[in-house]
Amino acid sequence: MVIGGTFDKIQWLGIVFSLIILLSIFFLVRERMLKEKYSLIWFMIGLFTLVVSLFRGLLDGFSNLIGVYYAPSAFFSLLIACAYLLLLNMSVSISGLKTQNKAITQELGLLKLRLEELEKEMAKTDERNIR
Repeated sequence: MVIGGTFDKIQWLGIVFSLIILLSIFFLVRERMLKEKYSLIWFMIGLFTLVVSLFRGLLDGFSNLIGVYYAPSAFFSLLIACAYLLLLNMSVSISGLKTQNKAITQELGLLKLRLEELEKEMAKTDERNIR
């Protein structure tokens, strides 16, 4: 809580942590190690953490609104909810990739079969031309 115009140590820790998250996401996207699609979720989490760290009264008000008397518990509950949303998002992505992988594997199998058939036809043609 802001007392006399200064921040508590925990607020500084939250500010530093959220800035580290935001900068890390920025550099990961810039180096193409993280797609923009996923970076938006992480940016929102980083911004949320920054806002809550800067304006601690928001977290206290939200805690009172939902009936949680210890504000950090409400904060961690929100972070756990965000983690579940991330897991859901990753599960959807993995399911899509699994379907795509199956289709590509089947197509590769068909192409290999077609290639073997063409090689057999070419071998027969070569044998006829040699005779």
